[in-house]
Amino acid sequence: MFARHAWELLNTNFEACLAEVQSSAARSKMLFGAYLAGLAIENSMLGAAHACANPLTARYDVIHGVAVALMLPHVIRFNSAIAGDAYHELYPDGDLADRITKLKQVGNLPNRLRDYPVQYTIGTADLPILAKEAATQWTAQFNPRPLNISDFMKLYEQVY
Repeated sequence: MFARHAWELLNTNFEACLAEVQSSAARSKMLFGAYLAGLAIENSMLGAAHACANPLTARYDVIHGVAVALMLPHVIRFNSAIAGDAYHELYPDGDLADRITKLKQVGNLPNRLRDYPVQYTIGTADLPILAKEAATQWTAQFNPRPLNISDFMKLYEQVY
């Protein structure tokens, strides 16, 4: 309930909020959407996107929200095998992962890890370490589709 309403508010107001920075209506809806998303997190306890994001934040100082945004389209595609119907309900106009990617572009967020301006160099040799760390994150256990280290590795390879 919270997540669905949050998505509706955020999806329909994000672009307007960026295009019309003085729009109190769009900003108010974004603020309420963020609040509802926080409530949804408390009910769902996160999942693979956060499990992947945590090592990126801890090791490379990637802003946590950006790290989640980097991973989210790939996690959505991974989870679509069992959650595709739910994702279609959230975004019946197309592919939810593609919509998230579009919103990231509108917000000028990177789509690939190597495009993120980190102070440390992230190379392909780091991906197995990240995958191992992601697999130990408590948030991963709440993902709708179970993951192992190999799955996390594939997600990092996709986003790299």
